[in-house]
Amino acid sequence: MSLTLAASLLLGAGFFGLALRTEERRRQAPVLPAPLLPVPETIVLLPIRDERHNVADCVETLLGQTAAPRVRVIDDGSTDGSGELVAARAVSESRLALLAAGPLPPGWRGKVHALWAGSQGGTAPWLLTTDADTRHAPDLLARAHAAAAARGLDAVSLAGVQEVRGLGENLLVPPIFALLDTLLADWEEAAAGAGPPVANGQFILLRREAWEACGGFEAVHNEVIDDIAMVSRLRAGGFRTGFFRAAGLRVRMYRGWGEAFRGWRRNLGGLLGPSPRIVAAALAVLLLPVAALATTVLAGLAVEATLLWATGAAASMLLRSGGGHHPAWGFLYPLDALALAAVLALGTVDRRRGRLSSWKGREMRV
Repeated sequence: MSLTLAASLLLGAGFFGLALRTEERRRQAPVLPAPLLPVPETIVLLPIRDERHNVADCVETLLGQTAAPRVRVIDDGSTDGSGELVAARAVSESRLALLAAGPLPPGWRGKVHALWAGSQGGTAPWLLTTDADTRHAPDLLARAHAAAAARGLDAVSLAGVQEVRGLGENLLVPPIFALLDTLLADWEEAAAGAGPPVANGQFILLRREAWEACGGFEAVHNEVIDDIAMVSRLRAGGFRTGFFRAAGLRVRMYRGWGEAFRGWRRNLGGLLGPSPRIVAAALAVLLLPVAALATTVLAGLAVEATLLWATGAAASMLLRSGGGHHPAWGFLYPLDALALAAVLALGTVDRRRGRLSSWKGREMRV
């Protein structure tokens, strides 16, 4: 066996082995327990800003919960008629209310301010924060409450299934969540409220008393990554938070390549930008096999090049399948690895410069 073939085999096996380990940990993730009955009174806080294509469907899945929560939609300056859609639905639904977030105070992030505005008043012991791009299975809230009760948690956050359509979304989104799942590592630890704080702002169920004891939304009013900041505050206050995988939560965050690229450039810059060692390690894992593949192709080493491409594509297909996506898109390797590396690198540079990609017309200064 030649030295180049041995090196290619070792590099390809290492890349695939990392993917296999991530997928095994995904499969070992604890599931949400059966629904808790009766369900504690809960208020859902749904902030919106120009979500006309999302809000109606999201609201219907929230109103369709077996837990029968009250739903507060907080309009954060929409100009596309989102608020009017909700107002029309609220006429015939007593559990639905439309609120205005009001002017954004200096130093506040828009979403957090809307959540703060929606949380004012009411005595429900639990709050659920969610996003308009989510769709909730009918028993999802009841099962999240069951997880909180079974494990003694003050907050439960869920990672759902990310829906993707078309070339651009399929190229970028599944690899991003494979990266995030790799970094998470131990799902049992996350569900038990141990390990580093982790959360997904698309679904965070909060025990109001615990959250208010930690300062509430005012305490995270200027955080770039507000969901991680929220569970970090709870942990610092001595409260317990858990994180689960849940097929009952379905999300399509961005539509098309442009939205996905800009959105994840901002998200990864905010989330991983402060951790240069993690970014460097992730870029090395992504780019070393690609660099080796390019080298073998240019050198005319067909066997080595085929081996490197095949192991990379197999890893991509495995991770896509485990994330609920069609594995055939893995044949695009190494384009997906390059796209993820570009988003991660650009987001990190943005973070170091103190300004992330804008969001719906608002600057994201760090």
